[in-house]
Amino acid sequence: MNEGESVILCEGYYDRAFWAAWLEHLGCTDPGRRPGSSARLSVLDPWGSEVKGKGQYAYNSKSGKFVRIFPCDGKGNVVREMRNRLAEDRDRLAQHASRPRLARLVVSVDPDIDAHGTPIATGLRHEDLHALLRKYDPSAAETEDDDTALFGGATLVSLVRWEAGDSPMPGLPKTQTLERLVCAALVAAYPRRGPAVQTWLDSRPDGPDAGPKEFGWSHMAGWYAQRGCQDFYKAVWEDGPVVNELRSRLTQCGAWRIAQALAK
Repeated sequence: MNEGESVILCEGYYDRAFWAAWLEHLGCTDPGRRPGSSARLSVLDPWGSEVKGKGQYAYNSKSGKFVRIFPCDGKGNVVREMRNRLAEDRDRLAQHASRPRLARLVVSVDPDIDAHGTPIATGLRHEDLHALLRKYDPSAAETEDDDTALFGGATLVSLVRWEAGDSPMPGLPKTQTLERLVCAALVAAYPRRGPAVQTWLDSRPDGPDAGPKEFGWSHMAGWYAQRGCQDFYKAVWEDGPVVNELRSRLTQCGAWRIAQALAK
């Protein structure tokens, strides 16, 4: 019987690159990769449709389950895509489908809140997501891990918020985003880089306020320029000391557990 698919809804292509390299690090495989060739094979999802368009990637977990990464071009679109997919499964079940298409749905977002102040905005929180999910299944139940089980437990929904609890330091943006998490791992692995990045940012003539992108791209340009912007978020998963620091922070924010479950 078709067990459905796991779908990661993320904000954009840089998140997609980070997720893709992370899943490969955990043992997932790219079914479209042709050994010894740059040409790719066509990849079919569990229902026989080719995976193409809209920037989506596909992977097989270690046990052969299908995992799809779907960049949504913004946080609002992540929530909109989640609503559409859950509504489709709810309607399928109402029409007596045997099971939903979604085995697991991961909602991956930047909280975009200040890391150390008292923010007015909170980003998408677990309680916010739980409330949204009950609109598609009133019996949706929270699990011990703070996921939500829908449709009699056939679909599990998880929230990943890119957050790092590091104290303020040179080379680290203030706003909780994927950039902050990656920069925190880089500075922890290579402490001399943080002050160098900060000095450069502070020395820009008439430069705008430095936000997450300025910090992230400064680290990229300084040490990973040959990889380019998107591949920068893959390159960090090829750097042993950085991987150790990423794992620590991703475990702390609850994301490592979710990625491991996807990769099983």
